[in-house]
Amino acid sequence: MESLREAQFRVGRVLIGGCLLVTLTSVIVAAAELVAQTIQIGMMQLPPAVVAILFVLILLNRGLGRLNPRWAFTPRELGALFVMMLFGGMLASRGLMERLIPIQVALGYYAEANRWHTLYFPYLHPFMVPWSPQNAQPEPLVRWFYQRIPEGEPLPWGAWLASTANWLVLVGAVFFAFLCISVLLRKQWVENERLAFPLVQLPLELMRGGEFLGNRVFWLGALLPLCVFTLNGLHKNIPTIPEITLTYPLNPHFTNPPLDRLTFFRAYLSFAAIGFFFLIPTELLFSFWFFYLLSKSAEAVALLNGFETEARHAAAAGFVKWSSSGAFFAVALYILYSARHHLRYIGRVVMGKEPPPPRGSELMSYRVAFWGLVLAFVLIVLWCMRMGMSAWTAAVVFAIYLFVQGLVMARCTAEGGLLITEGCFTPMDVVTLEKYATFSPRNLTVMAFIDGLFTRDLRGITITGYLDAQKLGEEVRLNRRTLLMTIVGGIVLAIVVAFLFQLWLPYQYGALNLYSYVYQHAPVQFFRENAPFMTGGQDAPIPSYRPLFLGLGFLIALLLAWARSVFVGFPLHPLGFAMCATWGVVVLWFSMLVAWLIKAPLLRYGGMALYRRVRPFFLGMIFGEFFSAAVWALLALLFRVETPDYPWP
Repeated sequence: MESLREAQFRVGRVLIGGCLLVTLTSVIVAAAELVAQTIQIGMMQLPPAVVAILFVLILLNRGLGRLNPRWAFTPRELGALFVMMLFGGMLASRGLMERLIPIQVALGYYAEANRWHTLYFPYLHPFMVPWSPQNAQPEPLVRWFYQRIPEGEPLPWGAWLASTANWLVLVGAVFFAFLCISVLLRKQWVENERLAFPLVQLPLELMRGGEFLGNRVFWLGALLPLCVFTLNGLHKNIPTIPEITLTYPLNPHFTNPPLDRLTFFRAYLSFAAIGFFFLIPTELLFSFWFFYLLSKSAEAVALLNGFETEARHAAAAGFVKWSSSGAFFAVALYILYSARHHLRYIGRVVMGKEPPPPRGSELMSYRVAFWGLVLAFVLIVLWCMRMGMSAWTAAVVFAIYLFVQGLVMARCTAEGGLLITEGCFTPMDVVTLEKYATFSPRNLTVMAFIDGLFTRDLRGITITGYLDAQKLGEEVRLNRRTLLMTIVGGIVLAIVVAFLFQLWLPYQYGALNLYSYVYQHAPVQFFRENAPFMTGGQDAPIPSYRPLFLGLGFLIALLLAWARSVFVGFPLHPLGFAMCATWGVVVLWFSMLVAWLIKAPLLRYGGMALYRRVRPFFLGMIFGEFFSAAVWALLALLFRVETPDYPWP
């Protein structure tokens, strides 16, 4: 057994190493995405930046081990460091800070040009923004954020601390609610259903002693994207060098009316996506691309027959969006129904009718998780009411966000390996069928903040990180209590570092010179959308197809779930149907098709033996693409070089 001093040394170095790595991850992600503006290396549920830093850490660790085996990090310690970096990357990007800071100031900067000071300012709670809503003109704090702070002026840290602390109360309650849900579902998904958790398989292989370094199949897979993106990067800087196109627009093939109005249709070839999707069940993989292409075919038929296909909040036709939205609710119900025996057991434990599981088997006891979820939800509703939202609106919005959008996206990563978790609706889209005139101006004001911060763009949603962390912790035998402290510590540190750095960046460079989507588009989207209804404007009549396809999508997804439970080997998965209008499938459908064309015959003719032999090749493709993305992002940041186009916009 190791001595107490050695144990303390190991704990201390993990804490120090974790702090340094979270800081490094947060700064690199923010600088690459906001300053270099070329490659989004933090927005996915497994950020490429984290994979690259983990790889460098593994190499350094092998060097330490050769000098003195006691100096090297164990797989358990590497697991803790990875979990901290995972949340550092996610929260520095779309998971939190790229939305939390801009949304507090964008309304003030763009209000004058849009006359929003008369629409929204009277309904702003003082703690919602770091500037005074009494002034129609943008305050210096707001102007300097977008146009750079004058030399010699101190950064207005104090004004930002109060409003950000207020928002972090809500953020903390939401994050804790997701943590509780992940604890309640972990055993069902990890032990009972044995989901694949594709996003943790590469990090696990990197941590397990570094055997991958001697695996030629792994490096053969890594070499493919490394060579392609090196060639494409050289082409960007030296145009005479040829490039290998990985993006193929399909809309130009439909130039004649009415098919020229076909929604976004493009084939992206991502080696990393092929690698992840090779790891998921074949029927789900088939369902992803099949339902997407089916939806595009249906859209083409609808256009040819004069049917209007426009939709908000989705890169798909209107009726596809509504059927997909209805399917979200059915899939969430299916998830809960599949876990009914486990949830019934939890209910008996909470009521004291059943002995709890052994201490330390979960991040927290089922009683704490259940009542913590209840208290977090109450706090969320009370916070929203304090800011001006009605109780029922707040309760409905966050019930859908936590228990429908959150559950479905968590399932997509745990079972489907989906890198990009973006939905196709906001909660109030489906509740009111986009009839926003029914809301009061105060509700619309707070909802614009909530939709921009949480419910529209689900990339970086923390519930997927919690579940992946618990799966990885189990594989490397990381103590549950230690894992909980690691998760909480990583989140707190990531928020502090990202806040300080991402507040300094726009004042130093001017937000107008940084990534435009983060500062000029996303934070004002819902203020633009809600503005017509702030003064009593009326919605257009609700098209009859909206409730029709919403209900139809719900029923079809339930039917697919029933068929899977009755017919062995049924090839269609309700999750694939639900996701056909979401950005993750819209972007990655072609990579899904390629992965299926490889995996289906491989399993049919080679079986699991061949699958296990070629699996390192596909893990290598994931590593090669992610590592090259991190390297090119760093080169762009340091030397302003042009970078290759990566197939995950």
